[in-house]
Amino acid sequence: MARSTGALALVAVMTSPAGAQEASTPPIYSEKRLTLEVADVDRDTVPPGTPAAFEAAFGQAPRNEAVREIDGSTFTFVPLALIPLAGEKVALVSTGRSACTGHPCSGINAVHYLREVRARYEVEGEWSHVGATGTFGHPALRWGWSDAIADDPVLYTEGGGVWQGYACSRASLTALTPAGPLEIASIPVFFSNEGAMGEGDTSLEGTITSVEKGRSFTVTYRGSRTFREHYVRGEDGHYEVRGGTKVPSC
Repeated sequence: MARSTGALALVAVMTSPAGAQEASTPPIYSEKRLTLEVADVDRDTVPPGTPAAFEAAFGQAPRNEAVREIDGSTFTFVPLALIPLAGEKVALVSTGRSACTGHPCSGINAVHYLREVRARYEVEGEWSHVGATGTFGHPALRWGWSDAIADDPVLYTEGGGVWQGYACSRASLTALTPAGPLEIASIPVFFSNEGAMGEGDTSLEGTITSVEKGRSFTVTYRGSRTFREHYVRGEDGHYEVRGGTKVPSC
């Protein structure tokens, strides 16, 4: 069984009260709510405002798509979103589907930083291989972004696949820092063994349900059982789950 996707999922995010003490269990959160919108990646729709940015990043693109060769493989890119950054910049997020459609092949997510100068975009940085991807040549399957998790905007990308009846998906949280995209967390968000011979009794789906900006966040899992995992920011800026995850892997 693969992870079911809808057009849009709303992931509730709450901020913790000032002065909350760190404990062995997730802290108590205030009622102030923010929302991280996590949507399926739609490669058939051109998002408003992206054509000019996409052309600045990839060159002339009459059909709002561009074919690029990266590391010996061919990818077809389309625009996904424009995310506002500090300093009057924007981040263009694009997804590239691989010409290789075999199970081991993955797509690519790319990020370009741009600044608008005299009504035209100028590229100030570009990065490929950003965030999570899928199998069979797919780039990210779901995405979103939030300014509630870290000081910089955070890009959420999700990808996964099915291996011998085991279905898994992971989400990557990528901070769009002034120096470039930086992965700050990798989270298991789906597991099912319902397609595996002799198994079939475990299904878990996780969402980010609360956050203390710049310090920690909690992922709540529901399905065969319900539990929470608390991710804490380390000195290197990366968030790790306390005690290791209880979610099985494929």
